[in-house]
Order: sequence, then structure tokens, then C-alpha cells
Amino acid sequence: MELTRAADYALRGVLYLSIQPGNNICIISEIAERMDIPEGFLARIFQILAKNGVIRSHRGKKGGFSLAKPPEQINMKDVIEAVEGPILLNRCLSDFGDCGREELCSLHEVWVEVQRTSIKILEETNFTQLAKRTAEKLAGKT
Repeated sequence: MELTRAADYALRGVLYLSIQPGNNICIISEIAERMDIPEGFLARIFQILAKNGVIRSHRGKKGGFSLAKPPEQINMKDVIEAVEGPILLNRCLSDFGDCGREELCSLHEVWVEVQRTSIKILEETNFTQLAKRTAEKLAGKT
């Protein structure tokens, strides 16, 4: 179980926007360089995030990207699902009934608990918290 590069880059990009003072508008090249993300790939990811209401795209001479809402209202789950769709650790947890063995399978109970716990952590971790942790780490480097 590993996040895709798109989800990882989306999280890093939103984190960068979260650490900007006053929700500054940032250009894609700056974000890509600072967060070590291929610029073209980040541009595509940011279009998806903008379409899903996580970030806002600003056009024109002073255009770029900013958060669509305060960072405390954006959590890790929001960002991952905007890029990847619903988080499912196993097919048997989907709403499409891919398994049908949940009544007999002791593995299903474990997958349900792992998924529930993982999603809870992702929902409870917002970008204000992550920005604060980043600032603390950067302060410790000086």
C-alpha cells in the first residue's frame, strides 16, 4: 500500500501553499522547485485540485495558485481523494460488492479496522498542523 506520486506531489504542493503568509498566490515553477516536483506533472495535479475545490487557480499576469479555503479546513484525506478518488486499502471495502465474502472472511474485519483508523488519521491531520510542523523543522535547521 503506497501512495501514488500524484498524491504525494499533491500533498507537498498543498503544504507549500499552506506555509505561505496571508495565502499568497504562488506560481507553479516556484512550488515545483521548492518542493522538488516536476513542473509539468505538478501543473496537471494542481488543475485537478482546483477542479475539486482544494486550491484556487488565478489567471493573468499575477496568476498562480492559492488555497481555496483556510488550511485548517483542508485535511490530508481531502487532497488524496481529490487526486486519487476514494481511499480503499482492499477491493473488498468498496461499495461495489467486489468480494461478497465479508460474512465468512476474518481478513475483512481487519481491513475494515485498518481503513477506518487510516482514514481517521488522514481526516484529523489538517494543513495548519502540517505547516506548523514544517516551520518547526525549518527553524531547527538554522
